[in-house]
Amino acid sequence: MLHSYFKIRDPWNFNPHPFEIGTPVIRSRFHDNHFFLKLYKLGENEFADFYNFHLEYYLKNFPSDQQDFHRYVFDIVSTHIAQLKLIDPFSRKALRAKGQIQQLSAFQKFLLSVDQWKSSQALEVVIAEKNEEIATLKNQISLLSDQLQALRQFEPSTKIDIRDKHLGTFIYLIHQLQDLVLPSGHRLFNFQGQSAWYKLISKYFTHDHKPIPIETARNYFPVQKEKTSKAVDVPKDLQLFTIVLTGSKTARR
Repeated sequence: MLHSYFKIRDPWNFNPHPFEIGTPVIRSRFHDNHFFLKLYKLGENEFADFYNFHLEYYLKNFPSDQQDFHRYVFDIVSTHIAQLKLIDPFSRKALRAKGQIQQLSAFQKFLLSVDQWKSSQALEVVIAEKNEEIATLKNQISLLSDQLQALRQFEPSTKIDIRDKHLGTFIYLIHQLQDLVLPSGHRLFNFQGQSAWYKLISKYFTHDHKPIPIETARNYFPVQKEKTSKAVDVPKDLQLFTIVLTGSKTARR
């Protein structure tokens, strides 16, 4: 069962102890946030009294568990500092965050001074590792965002639509493109495998205003053309066009 580490002011109590946290009307489970709000208003000379006030409350409910209380407070303070450091330095929240970090860092030093178990050292190592992971993830997100933005340049606003029942006609033209040979004897298109062809069809074309599933397109492009047992052949009645090489005599006309 969740419990509060801190002394929460009673409902409708408009004259609470100065170190109690919370509001007189709204009961919130976000006690850590109220702890920070109270901490931001304190002077450094009040840190010890503030800490001991809540420690005393906690020990009444959980005797002999002082180390757990210290570990919890140090953890939430260190984590909140790390979160505040991630705020964009050019945002409106940056100036306030800077002041909050300074206050929290000062309180963190106090916590280190009363750490008789040296448990905060282990927490600092964990938090440092988490901060490094966060920084790495932020860099990855930024990189992926740039890559996504670059890829969007090649996304068409509309796809090219193939007339009803003539997907095979278009496929037949693509098959011919693969076999075109230049006068030099080299193929016009230099490619390895068939995936680029069927992925191009699925990505940039529609058939009768409907998407062309990539598996449908793949069936027309077997890995080895001589093995057509699992492939879909273009029917003869859809082989409407033939691509021919324009000879030199034709070019002079």
